[in-house]
Amino acid sequence: MKIILTFILLPILALSQVKLDVKMEKTNLKLGEVTQVSYVFNAEGRNFIPPSFAGFNKGGSYVSSNEIDNYGEVYVQQIYTFVIQAAKAGKITISPANIRYEGKIYTSKPVVVSVSKEKASDAIQRNQNPVVTTSKPNTTSKSVVGANNLLFVDVEMNKTSAYVNEPVEVYYRIYLAPNLEAELNKKIATKFNNFWSQTEDIQGGWERSVVNNRVFKSKIFKKAILYPQKTGKLEITPITLDLNIQYPTGNFDFFGEPEYSVARREIVSNTKYIQVNPLPEKGKPENFTGAVGKFEFDVTVQNNELKSGESLQLDVIVSGTGNLKLFEIPKPNLPANFEIFEPKHQEFINENMNGISGKIMDSYTVIPQEKGNFKLKPQQFSFFDVQSKTYKTISSDAIDLTVLQGENQANVTSVPKEKSSVTVKKDEAKSGFEFTFTHFIGTVALAGMMLLFFTLKRHKKPIEEEDVITEKPVKKEFSVTDIQDFISNKELFYQKMELKIAEFLQYKFSLEKAELNKENIIQKFQEKGISDADTNAFIALLQNCEKARYMPTSEGNMQVDFEKLQQLVRVIGT
Repeated sequence: MKIILTFILLPILALSQVKLDVKMEKTNLKLGEVTQVSYVFNAEGRNFIPPSFAGFNKGGSYVSSNEIDNYGEVYVQQIYTFVIQAAKAGKITISPANIRYEGKIYTSKPVVVSVSKEKASDAIQRNQNPVVTTSKPNTTSKSVVGANNLLFVDVEMNKTSAYVNEPVEVYYRIYLAPNLEAELNKKIATKFNNFWSQTEDIQGGWERSVVNNRVFKSKIFKKAILYPQKTGKLEITPITLDLNIQYPTGNFDFFGEPEYSVARREIVSNTKYIQVNPLPEKGKPENFTGAVGKFEFDVTVQNNELKSGESLQLDVIVSGTGNLKLFEIPKPNLPANFEIFEPKHQEFINENMNGISGKIMDSYTVIPQEKGNFKLKPQQFSFFDVQSKTYKTISSDAIDLTVLQGENQANVTSVPKEKSSVTVKKDEAKSGFEFTFTHFIGTVALAGMMLLFFTLKRHKKPIEEEDVITEKPVKKEFSVTDIQDFISNKELFYQKMELKIAEFLQYKFSLEKAELNKENIIQKFQEKGISDADTNAFIALLQNCEKARYMPTSEGNMQVDFEKLQQLVRVIGT
C-alpha cells in the first residue's frame, strides 16, 4: 500500500515544486563555438530576467509555452532559449536567471562553462561580414551566429561603411530547418535610430540555403533602405519575430502520415553595425547644402517678356536620385532691381526600395521694377556623388528677360526709395528751377480744373439730374469682360478675377469683402435658390484664384475659367 501511495504522490509532489531549471547543450566549448542554453519554468511566470552572458556573444533567442499533462494534472511549462557563442577562453560562469511567480522570485542555478583556446572551425566572430550560399549559382558557403539552431534570423547588408546620407541596403532573412513550417504571429517594428529609413515587407518563396555545411530553407521577409544621419559606428537594430512553429512529433496517424505539433517561438536577429564617415572636407564647395546622390539642376521662368511691375514665376528645380528630402535648394541670385517673394516649396518624390527619386522645386514670384533687357546669370548647385565619391557642381542655363515699360509703374510701391531719390537728383542737376516751376504750374492747373468740375456739377439743371438717375441701371449692369485683357499674365488675371468675384458678390448678395468665405457664400446662394452645381462651380473658381498664386496655370485654363465666370455671372445674376 505504501508503495502504491508513493507512486501516486510523487508526481503531485513534483508538480507542487515550482522551480526554474537551466539546461545547456554542452559545457565544454571551443573558442567561437555556438551552443544553446534553455531556462525551463514549470508555471506561468512573469518578468523573466536572463543572465548577462558575460564572456559570450548573444545571438538569437525565442520563447515557447507548453501544456504538460502529469497524471491528469495539467500545468504550463515556459521555456526561454538563447543561442550563445564563446567569446573568450577560460572557465566562465553564466550567472543565474530570475522569474517572478505569485509574488515570489525564482532563481536558476549558475552554469560553469569551460572554453578552450582552440578555435571552432565553423565559428565566426560577431559582426564579421557573412558570405551567403543559397540555391542561386556561383555562391559559396556561409557561417553565421545561431546557425546551429533549427531557426534563426540573419541581417544582411550591401556595405559595412558609408558616408552620411549615402543609402545602405539592409535585408532580413529567416532560416528554417527543412522539416519545419513557420507562421508569423507578430513582428515587432524595427526602429532605425540615427537613420532616415524606408522599409518594405517582402512576400517571397522559400529557397534552399547552406549554412555551416547544413541545409536550411530561407527567405528574405523584409528590406530597408537606410540613410545615415550621424557619423560613427551605428547599430542596425535587431528585429524580433513572434512565430508559430509547426514541427513533427515523431508519431504517425492512422494513415501513416507524420503528426505535427505547434510551438510558439520568439526569435531575435543578430546585431550588425555600420561605420558612417563624414563627407570629405577636401573639395567641398561653399554652396554645398548636404545633397548626396545623383542630381540634375534647372531654373525656368514662365515667360521671357513682361512689363515692369508685373510678376512672373521663377522655378528652381532639383531632380534625380538621392536624399531629396534632406537638403535645401539654393536661392536664386537676381538683379538688385528685382523684387522677390518667399518661395512655395513643392515635392514630387517616389519613395520605394530603389531609394528616393523625383524632384523638388521652389517657386518664386518675381517682379522687375524697371524696364530693360536683363540676363539672369546661371545658378549653381553642388552635390556629393556617391558613385565617384567626389563633389560635383552643375549650373543652370542663363535666362534672357525683356522688361517693357509698365503702364502703372508709378503706382508700384516696392521701388526702393534710394533709387527714386537718385533719379530726382539727376534731374535737378540738369534743370532744378524748371523742374520746380513746371510741377507748380501743373498743380495749380489741376486744382483749377477740379474746382471748375465741381462748380458745374453743382449748378446742373434738374432735368440733367433726372437723366443721370435714368442712366444708373445701365451703369450698374455687371460685366466681367474687362478682365479678359489680362489673360496673357496669370498673376494679374487671377488678381483681377478675384476682385471681380468680390465685386459681384457685393453687388448681388451684399457680401462685404470681410465676409467672403465658403460658408457665407453657400448660405447666400441657398437663400437665393441657386443650384448646388452652380454653387460648387463658383466656389471652385474662387479656389482657382487662390491656387494660381503658387501653381503653374496655362492660358488654356485661364480662358476656361474666364468663360465659366461669364456663364455663372449671367446665370446667377439674372
